[in-house]
Amino acid sequence: MKKLIGISIFELQKTYGDERALEIAAQIGADAVDFDINCYSCETKGSIYQKSDKEIEEYFKGLKAKADSLGLIISQTHGRLRVFFNDPIKDEAAIRDARLDCMVTKILGAPYCVMHSIATSITGPDASADYMHETFDRVFAEILPFAKSNGIKIAIETMGDSPVYGCCDFFGVLDEFKKSYDRISKIGDNADYLCCCIDTGHVNKAMRFGNPTPEEFISTMGSAVKCLHLNDNDTLTDQHKPPKTGVINWNKVLSALDEVGYDGVYNLELNLCHFGRGFEIETAEFSIKLLRFMLG
Repeated sequence: MKKLIGISIFELQKTYGDERALEIAAQIGADAVDFDINCYSCETKGSIYQKSDKEIEEYFKGLKAKADSLGLIISQTHGRLRVFFNDPIKDEAAIRDARLDCMVTKILGAPYCVMHSIATSITGPDASADYMHETFDRVFAEILPFAKSNGIKIAIETMGDSPVYGCCDFFGVLDEFKKSYDRISKIGDNADYLCCCIDTGHVNKAMRFGNPTPEEFISTMGSAVKCLHLNDNDTLTDQHKPPKTGVINWNKVLSALDEVGYDGVYNLELNLCHFGRGFEIETAEFSIKLLRFMLG
């Protein structure tokens, strides 16, 4: 069975606009895209998220039709980078945005909406484990009903380090991530609307603090892994480099995905400006060819 290759088109959307970004992705050989919707917010003046649900639906139906005309799959969306700010006003806005993220994900025909977890950069490194787990439970208990009403899954992304504090992010620790993930999954039918997005670069950075390798993280999360953000780094910073340009053992990562029965899109999430602005399309095209070669 052919393994589908996708790419996160965030930088292309920012530079060329949503519709042209889809065209470029198809032209450079992507089978699928990870479509950025975190760039929209009900708090941003002029954002589509400030319009009515009907207007939002019309806009994204147009993009879905465009993707279909190109033979391009929108395999996942990237929703909230921050689901929790520890600020009542911002937190309320984040939940409103998360509702729209789930609605838009359905309109675009994507089964998964990727969201980040509770971040140490927001809570501080001294927040207790109980506080972190309780906040995780509370926030995702608010978001999951939106996923259920739209028939999509929230893919919680693996975390890495917290550069602000020079420590591992709390949910960059595999045991802590899995503890919260498992606990909320066991409530009602939550497991049907929840999954995991493995960000290899994030996990690779967390490794500096004694955490497992990306392949070990994949093996532990097993069948919960439904989305990927494949990228490489030197463990020190979140470089989002193409595979094989950092220190990740890609043979082991791809083998681990095979072993857990991963059958989703192999999605690259890269800094397309890594080699310089104006070279984004070439970087994306090369990276797709590279990953296709790696997958054999």
